Amino acid sequence: MKTAIFSDIHGNLPALEIVLQDIKKQNVGRIICLGDLVEGGDHNDKVVEIIRRNNYPTVIGNHDEINDCVLTAANQEWLSSLPETIIEKDVLFTHVSPRRKRKLIISNNIEAWNVFDEEEFRLCFIGHTHSPMIYGDKNNSFGEAKSYDVNGGVFCTQDNDRYIISFGAVGYPRRGGVYIRYGIFDDENNTVEFVKLTGFLLPYGSNR
Repeated sequence: MKTAIFSDIHGNLPALEIVLQDIKKQNVGRIICLGDLVEGGDHNDKVVEIIRRNNYPTVIGNHDEINDCVLTAANQEWLSSLPETIIEKDVLFTHVSPRRKRKLIISNNIEAWNVFDEEEFRLCFIGHTHSPMIYGDKNNSFGEAKSYDVNGGVFCTQDNDRYIISFGAVGYPRRGGVYIRYGIFDDENNTVEFVKLTGFLLPYGSNR
């Protein structure tokens, strides 16, 4: 089954609509959201409403846990009740990190290695970084994960390796990116596809 995965919408309704329209063309079986639905754009309540009404499996992000957004009571209750993780056999979906002490994994081969050292999941899909990335467990350097150069296209995972994968942000990118991003996980063919779209982006730091 193909799974569309996105995260870090941050109240950017136009970008979310672009992503959902593109997903309709991709023949996916389901959609998973990796958190941070709110705080950043002007449409926080509407973004939560769309994700909630469509029953997309969703994990809680740090901005979902603590924010000052104006939401309906039903949307706030739903947002606050989201789980930290979704686990399916050897695949984990979460927002920041599966470690007990959650730390940012971005341009950090050592922290990625710490995840592999502490957890046994074959695939770990995360949000929070706002940038696309893949780290692999197998590396010639001790104490560091292997970083793969990804920006778009399809990446084939290997059965004898483990990976941490982030597809980037819907809402706005860090470090000057210009694309709306999401990904597609194909568990039958062991591939992950990095999708990048153009559209309405918020400047990083908006209302945060």
